[in-house]
Amino acid sequence: MNRISQVYREACREIALPATEKILFMKLLRELSVNAVKSQKAWQIKEDFIALWFMSAGRFPELASDSNAKIIIDWVAKYLPFELTPEERLLLHS
Repeated sequence: MNRISQVYREACREIALPATEKILFMKLLRELSVNAVKSQKAWQIKEDFIALWFMSAGRFPELASDSNAKIIIDWVAKYLPFELTPEERLLLHS
């Protein structure tokens, strides 16, 4: 299993967001990492990741637009070690 920092570096290189949003996305990923440590949740477990997402994502409303959210959720589906159901994708988007 890759360390979370490796996953984030991969995302930074490949996520198709404009520069400003990419910076915010990387801050969101750092926030997820910090919250994982603080709450003792495992980012690579789907249920924990979803909880971490809701602890962190609200701090970055600029990333909530439909186009940005789709790109980010597609990233989650591609780079994290679990699959998301259509319902979970909608949940992360909200």
